Amino acid sequence: MDIKYLKSDNPSVLSRFIDDAVKTDRQSPIKEKMSEGIKYYDYKHDILKFRLFYYNDDGKFVEETNRSNIKIPHAFFTEQVDQKVQYLLSNPVEFETADTELKTYLEEYIDDDFQLMLQEMVEGASKKAYEFAYVYRATSGKLLFKVADSRKVIVIYDDMNEVIAIIRYYDTDITKDNRKVTVTKAELWDTEKTWFFVSSSDYNNRFILDESQEINPRFHQVVEDSDGNLLGKGFGYIPFLKLSNNKNEKTDLEPIKALIDDYDLMACALSNNLVDFDHPIYAVKGYGKDNLDELVTNLRTKRTVGVSQDGGIDVKTVDIPVTARKTKLETDKEAIYKFGMAFDSSQVGDGNITNIVIKSRYSLLDLKCNKTEIRLRAFIKQLLDIIIQDINERYQKSFTRQQIEVVITRSTMINQSDNAEVEKLEAETKGQLIQNLLDVAPYLDDGSLLKKICAVQELDYDEVLQRLGSQDFSPSKKDVIDSE
Repeated sequence: MDIKYLKSDNPSVLSRFIDDAVKTDRQSPIKEKMSEGIKYYDYKHDILKFRLFYYNDDGKFVEETNRSNIKIPHAFFTEQVDQKVQYLLSNPVEFETADTELKTYLEEYIDDDFQLMLQEMVEGASKKAYEFAYVYRATSGKLLFKVADSRKVIVIYDDMNEVIAIIRYYDTDITKDNRKVTVTKAELWDTEKTWFFVSSSDYNNRFILDESQEINPRFHQVVEDSDGNLLGKGFGYIPFLKLSNNKNEKTDLEPIKALIDDYDLMACALSNNLVDFDHPIYAVKGYGKDNLDELVTNLRTKRTVGVSQDGGIDVKTVDIPVTARKTKLETDKEAIYKFGMAFDSSQVGDGNITNIVIKSRYSLLDLKCNKTEIRLRAFIKQLLDIIIQDINERYQKSFTRQQIEVVITRSTMINQSDNAEVEKLEAETKGQLIQNLLDVAPYLDDGSLLKKICAVQELDYDEVLQRLGSQDFSPSKKDVIDSE
């Protein structure tokens, strides 16, 4: 792809550029990794494609259809992605400001849909290495944010590694002449306008300018004046914001995929062994007939079979290596949670579940979320810059993003009895400290005594003194001692 073609206003030139970009992107190894992350999140693991083969008597390699082939995907990745998102964002992100007017304006933008968008961004980045959100103006005039599937977004850079354009494409099915046709639509975004293109088998799968769009290209924002004329205006920036999962833009699946595949294989192999060797094997000697089907029927129904005088039946069983497989499964599971940096809720321990123990079990998840939170805050700052700019333009204000504090509060399980014990100990400690002060009260002036008591109770001395107001706060040392 040669970016010089983007400088052209000729739709045919731009169409060829879109053609090359989309074809290259569909075969991109990065997009394959993204699709892999999505499949594993939807528990469509590689184990579902597992097949058994053997060499038959003719030496041919054929598929085994008589043996059990159980396929059970274990959704570790689904759990870990949801765990990460909810641990980080189960409490709504708060936007605090001392300016009440700015707070009122922010409430127009920061709603439930905005919080949902943040969750979808973190989830998408975890599965696909990075995710995009795009900005658009609703018909009501409100600025909105929506997630754009990063698998269908192409970023165009210049020679200085600066983003100069975004291509977004997607497939959709339409009915044409009573037949179903798959159409690919593409949008080319720059800092001011959007071009719309369409491709289908009717156009030899080549992109052409989408004539169904009334205005093409179209400014990012289009409004109608009182005379019915359409007025357009660009945002002045490419309205796509990127959230990366980590520095190297890797999915959360990559460190643990091989371990999950191994766990699936070991667990399914154990299930297959249990099914295949659930019944004993009979070694029959001296069976006087040629029909083995009759032998099998007799064993299944009558539980007996006639043999010759020198004959007999040996019952053979197969020892399945259950212990070894269980040990292997436990090893894989431990590694999946360790290298996936997740919280394993199945941990039992010694039963002494204090808050310190709980915190230690969340340590790996905390580390993973710390890295995500830093990037999420940077992403939110970009959103706030856009929101503040829009508020200032709409209401002729001069607010700044620095007036807003972003608060992200994580949720963890706690031991309530442990907390109660700590609070009780703290209360007893404060009580003892106050008692010690009262013991030495005869040697302190009233102001010093009050100041020390406020310090123990974590009260503001000046505020307490102000509340006393005109009250006669001059108890004698004797009154203090008698009050004990």
